[in-house]
Amino acid sequence: MITFIKRSAQAILALVVLAWFITFIAVKFESHEYTKISAKQREQASEYLAGKVTPPPSGWAFETFTPEQGVSLRTGSVDAPNAKGTIVFVPGFTGTIEMSMETITQLNRSGFRVAAIEYRGQGKSYRPLSNPEKGYVEDFSILASDVAKFARKVKRDGEPLFFFSISKGAHITMRMAAEQGVDVNAFALVVPMIQINSGDMSHSTLSNIAHTLNAIGLGEMYAPGSAQWPPLPLVFGEANGCNSNPETAQLQSAMFALDESLRTRGVTIKWLKETTSSTQKLLDPEFMKALTQPVKVFTAGDDRLVRTDIATEFCASLTNCSVTHFEEAMHCINRESQDRMNEIIRQSVTLFENSSSPALN
Repeated sequence: MITFIKRSAQAILALVVLAWFITFIAVKFESHEYTKISAKQREQASEYLAGKVTPPPSGWAFETFTPEQGVSLRTGSVDAPNAKGTIVFVPGFTGTIEMSMETITQLNRSGFRVAAIEYRGQGKSYRPLSNPEKGYVEDFSILASDVAKFARKVKRDGEPLFFFSISKGAHITMRMAAEQGVDVNAFALVVPMIQINSGDMSHSTLSNIAHTLNAIGLGEMYAPGSAQWPPLPLVFGEANGCNSNPETAQLQSAMFALDESLRTRGVTIKWLKETTSSTQKLLDPEFMKALTQPVKVFTAGDDRLVRTDIATEFCASLTNCSVTHFEEAMHCINRESQDRMNEIIRQSVTLFENSSSPALN
């Protein structure tokens, strides 16, 4: 009996090792091809986007920012007459500058110079993996450093600097605020990804699993439930788990259908590992104690992607932070309702205008 148990255990271990090896090899040597979009789907995407894409404001210019050799990030900026200051715009995960042009334009019309950045791993910026569609984070400290370098580059002497950051962009911005010592006057954070929503699984369990799988060489593997774009079936004009408005819920998918180089979708194990680790840092009051500037947080009541309650607790832990909560909103709040987004921009502009004295850092 003991011999049988030993042999069974050995056989199970061998199968586990074999499964790991096959998975490891498959991930390391995977080939990537963008999903082909039919002529009909392209036509549907074009029709869906008609009248929904805001053109760049007059004077807008796309640029390239190189935080280190071999890493090119797409950025863009637009000035304003007698600018009240510069707003650095940082999009959320999978977001691009084009998708946010309405917000950028409104901030600019409010009298601010706006400079936007697509950080590593999305938009038309540097992609760290051979499969460019995979959501991957090398380290949030690297992303924070990139954004800090960009902020210092665009900041003008004698003018205040502000941040308007969405979801993952808000997470990166807060890491920057804690670590990089950039002179910023105020921050507006829209549905900030302080902690992702792990569903029925505890955040610590998810973190442990991600750390373990990454440690055995599977960091570049798609996390369970994640996959390459598009979500199937590819439809236009239906509400989804991020946006209740069918008129705008597939704006991103339509743009991805027409320009494959913009595509980013599923997250990897390494993305989860770095995100859960970074969350622990942000939730440590000692880590965030350097942030004393005004912060405005906007949260959504039906957010299925990030933890609204944790974002609220995070805000409460800061020296000078307040929350505006939209109970009916979902995570894609910036595309779901223009009226709601107008209010977010209005409150953010008020915050910036009232925080124009020299930064505290």
